[in-house]
Amino acid sequence: MGWGNEYVGALLLVLGVALALIRRKLQFDRTNQFGVEMFPSYWAQLGANMGDGLLRYTSVLLLLAGVLIFGFRFEDSWGWVVTLPFCALMIFLFFGS
Repeated sequence: MGWGNEYVGALLLVLGVALALIRRKLQFDRTNQFGVEMFPSYWAQLGANMGDGLLRYTSVLLLLAGVLIFGFRFEDSWGWVVTLPFCALMIFLFFGS
């Protein structure tokens, strides 16, 4: 594996963090001075919550992909700390009863 994997992993991590920060900023912009989120209607709240959920899951997937790329790239030194729990989770999810 070349240096390209590190760049892709770092790019995925940066994108995941950026999406998480964007989601937090959007929530902050909707709150009033008392810390309560304000919406003009129920449908606006529903749309905002769906958008926040999509941003949250996308950022988690990007962060997980970036961490796994780094984990598999450096598995011989420190990456096993990342890949071993991930592999155990996948075995539990796919082969568990």
